[in-house]
Amino acid sequence: MSQRSFVPEAFAHLVDLAADITGAFVLYANDDYFAEKENLLKPGAPEWIEGKYTDKGKWMDGWESQRRRDPYVAGAHDTCIIRLGLAGSLQGFLVDTTHFKGNAPQAVAIEGIEARPTAPLSELLNATEWISLVKKTDVKADFSNVVNVETSGQSQRVTHVRLRIFPDGGVARLRAYGTVKPHARTWWQGGSIDLAAVENGGTVAVVSDQFFGPPSNLLLPGRGVNMGDGWETKRRRTEGTDWCVLKLGRRGTLERIEVDTHFFKGNSPQSCTVEVLDADGVSMDVQGLRDSKAWKTLLPSSPLEPHRRHTLIPARTLPATHVRIHIWPHGGVNRMRLFGNAIDSQGEQAALAKLKNMPGAERQALLLSFNGSKATAEAVTKALPAVQTVAQLFTQMQAAWWAVSEADWLEAFAAHPKIGATKNAETATAQSASWSSNEQAGVAAADAAVKARLATQNEAYFARHGFVFIVCATGKSASEMLALLEARLPNERAAELENAAREQALITRLRIEKWLLSETGNS
Repeated sequence: MSQRSFVPEAFAHLVDLAADITGAFVLYANDDYFAEKENLLKPGAPEWIEGKYTDKGKWMDGWESQRRRDPYVAGAHDTCIIRLGLAGSLQGFLVDTTHFKGNAPQAVAIEGIEARPTAPLSELLNATEWISLVKKTDVKADFSNVVNVETSGQSQRVTHVRLRIFPDGGVARLRAYGTVKPHARTWWQGGSIDLAAVENGGTVAVVSDQFFGPPSNLLLPGRGVNMGDGWETKRRRTEGTDWCVLKLGRRGTLERIEVDTHFFKGNSPQSCTVEVLDADGVSMDVQGLRDSKAWKTLLPSSPLEPHRRHTLIPARTLPATHVRIHIWPHGGVNRMRLFGNAIDSQGEQAALAKLKNMPGAERQALLLSFNGSKATAEAVTKALPAVQTVAQLFTQMQAAWWAVSEADWLEAFAAHPKIGATKNAETATAQSASWSSNEQAGVAAADAAVKARLATQNEAYFARHGFVFIVCATGKSASEMLALLEARLPNERAAELENAAREQALITRLRIEKWLLSETGNS
């Protein structure tokens, strides 16, 4: 990044899941009277500007609450909630109180939760699923405090963290170090994906030199903001090349490589070579990666120009878990993108094989639980022998659904209960009924007035359009679904038929995802 900040040595191999560039966002603080909560995630080291004041007091580069009037009441504290830019498992935090000398908190505690990215603040504030990551721990003033996550919380996938400071005060920066855990659906989408991107779990395994800039910058989103925002080595005075090894977020085959020397004008490399290593199922340490004889050339020496994004196409595709780029003879690269196709995991391959080998009636029932149209299920069954990957399964299901008739759409709609109904549709399978019950979990917490309005408007919708109101209910509250229902109710039938079909396509995909997650042990 453009400004260097302190990274604890113990966390040097990890990713800051709360880095501003990844989309982390401070959602809430109960009090940020003296200094704004957003400062917590600013890149770079905290600043100090002597003599700078605001109308509230001394300007501070961090989050600072006002003095509590109940500092000696047991448990008194201030709170801040942060949506991480990258979901993952956390190993530790940097709670930096630099420049907060007489106004730092005495202790901190940190909790985490896995929630949907669009979860409203009210949902997070009222959630009971928060788990302890760091128990109440004393911290020093004007100090880069390193705190480790409790062992019990290190395997938990977290999307949000809650920082508690006791009893009040200021924290300059919060860094959350861990391992990115992208959702499995990341690998199930059609088309190529950047297998090395930090948001997809890509990491740096080993590097020859990083004197001016770390190679982790190669994997960050977007294009760097200046020359300091890339990987740059010192000037070599010996023969050879500089290089770094990237570990892909998922084993895959590469079809396009981008090497961006943006901002590197007088110090870009003259050329690069790209090699791949397929270490599927093999644990590779640093020395093993350095010495392995299994590296294969994917891209021979290719010229590079200053201040330019280069698109390089390999002559062949090879399975890879690691990629090594050599830059000759030295210099800087801003970003690197490794686009390709993910290879299904063993669990995903087993799930697909199970679907293919199911007895006909059992497979039919499962497909109908995903989508209540018999014609869609039959089309997918016919296409299954040619389906080789999980991504292709989704593609076939989508193609089959959009190819069937209106009568088939109506058949699928009829398998759904009305939103808020306590009894499932008579035509639904047992599995479909279970899907629907979980999808409509948001209705259970609704008050009686909302439930009554849902029932009334559902009847009005059915009377006007001739089919049940279809909405992808997962993650939606009853009030949100009611608002969508009332917005769509006046539409013409043809428009609503298309709307319902789109919602059914989303529901179908989510149900297949849930089945795959249960089969692969990730549910």
